[in-house]
Amino acid sequence: MRRATALFVLLPAALAVLTACELFQPRSEGEKLWRKLCAECHGVDGSGNTPRYMGDPFADLRDGAWRGDGDRGSLETVVREGIFGKMPAHDELSAAQMRALLDYLYRLRGERG
Repeated sequence: MRRATALFVLLPAALAVLTACELFQPRSEGEKLWRKLCAECHGVDGSGNTPRYMGDPFADLRDGAWRGDGDRGSLETVVREGIFGKMPAHDELSAAQMRALLDYLYRLRGERG
């Protein structure tokens, strides 16, 4: 009887945990970098809706108001060199990390990149 009761209690709990694990997919390298380096100012969703940059049109990276053309080369230059007084430089990123970060940024915009 105890085993049946334990199974009756533990089985639904185990199923709930396993189902929840599927809902939370592992973060991509690009998303990890975004959250670490960019989200504080640009927001987790890229909207720029953060206390420090709310109202700054260049903080919202989901719209078309980007510094430069918005092509990969221009974006990489901005990320690597930063923007004086506004955005820190991230020249420490490897080519693979930069590619992952920009892929994630394009994904936030709903583009393929």
